[in-house]
Amino acid sequence: MSLIELKNIEKKYKNKLVLEDISLSINEGEAVAFLGKNGAGKTTLVEIIAKFTNPTKGEVIINIEENQKQEIGIQFQEGNWPTGLCANDILSFYYSVFPKFTKDHFDKLDETFDIKNFLKTPLNKLSGGQKQRFNALLSVVNNPKIIILDELTTGLDLELQFKIINFFKNQIKNNKTLLIVSHHPEEVEKLCDRLILVDKNHIILDQPVKQVQNSYGSVRNLMEEFYKGNIS
Repeated sequence: MSLIELKNIEKKYKNKLVLEDISLSINEGEAVAFLGKNGAGKTTLVEIIAKFTNPTKGEVIINIEENQKQEIGIQFQEGNWPTGLCANDILSFYYSVFPKFTKDHFDKLDETFDIKNFLKTPLNKLSGGQKQRFNALLSVVNNPKIIILDELTTGLDLELQFKIINFFKNQIKNNKTLLIVSHHPEEVEKLCDRLILVDKNHIILDQPVKQVQNSYGSVRNLMEEFYKGNIS
């Protein structure tokens, strides 16, 4: 049985069609990348999976018996927090609502995400990279079964990119299901075993990463062919 099932998903915002007739299944322990042009609907698709937004039509099935909201962790590309809050305020709230999240757990996470030096800085004054690290940390505070990441390494220096990618590679080894939205082919190759290419409201390619590498040489080469108009 699949962990995640999408059946005939359609999403409209007013009269704008964002996704149409999307059906797919994702198994427990898979690491899946969603690629495509800006505005293709990738982020909308993972938000529907996370049940942050509802589809206009279709059905989303998450085969988890426990509290589903506590078993899905999501890192948004942009974190829009109320003015005046700092990272410490958000963490205090998470301590209160997620029993699995303890200060010892935070200390272990901080070895990778390195946010202690800006815990008391207002969130609206953080750099893009600092926000990205903080949002990525929040996606795993509750040790969820499904982790969703949107542009994971954007704005991070190479050292942090390596640390954070390795962290999430280890999460996959612990049988977590990983879904990422990415524009970085090398990130996809390091983290994912499956690639879904979204274009013009539809899924136009769904293949194992190894198959893409065998056919095109690399994910980067695939995307180059896509942007040239050779894949549709």
